[in-house]
Amino acid sequence: MAENRVLFVSYRETFIVKSIMKKLEEKGVSCDFSLTDVSSLEAAKPKLGRLVYLYIGDKDDLDQQGMIYLKDLCFEKDCEFFLIGYDDIITELKENVFRDQVTGVFRRPVDVGELVTEILREVDKGANLEMRKHILVVDDSGTMLSTIKSWLKDKYRVTPVNSALNAITFLSKQRPDLILLDYEMPACSGPKFLEMLRTDVDCGDIPVIFLTGRDDVESVKSVIALKPAGYLLKSLPKDKIVGEIDAFFEKQKAMKA
Repeated sequence: MAENRVLFVSYRETFIVKSIMKKLEEKGVSCDFSLTDVSSLEAAKPKLGRLVYLYIGDKDDLDQQGMIYLKDLCFEKDCEFFLIGYDDIITELKENVFRDQVTGVFRRPVDVGELVTEILREVDKGANLEMRKHILVVDDSGTMLSTIKSWLKDKYRVTPVNSALNAITFLSKQRPDLILLDYEMPACSGPKFLEMLRTDVDCGDIPVIFLTGRDDVESVKSVIALKPAGYLLKSLPKDKIVGEIDAFFEKQKAMKA
């Protein structure tokens, strides 16, 4: 995924969107545009970057199927997603469509110069992402995925996936530095996934920390033989969870020194 590529999505290519794209391209940022319908979004998919900005006029401009497709696309590609619009439309989209996936909002009327500056800051963040440790989070709860990503994204590259199957697909293409794994998931549980992972020649040695609501002794004992790197409870506060992950990477660093 191109870290400095930005996709703008709107009901039409407005003067404001054109102005934003022109100023960004003058700064060396690659910009693409898509209408809000499914076919246009599908065509834009191969050029999708890390950043997606949805510019909406009013409720009559919404393509419901397109919005659902865009939501799924941003989740699949792990995009940072931003809304640009009036308060009522932002509220509706956050509550009824995108929910926890919205990284930030910009309320109309927008100052083009200020918005471009904010987008450039996001682009700069992406330039540093490749240097960070990469964490794959596997959990069937979209809320939990969004929460963990929001807690970790300032320090780490975080990829959320909502099933063991999607995790396997991801691992066929990329190798993360750590996997945070839920215990209870439909179709394939966390322990079953880890059991399969341990037999894989290429990915079997990736460290795995369970992040789960299961706090009974039996559950912990049942995964000891699979040699997880840790076992954390979802009920722990943010500072504790982030601290444990920081400590894991510090320990790894010390072992390699």
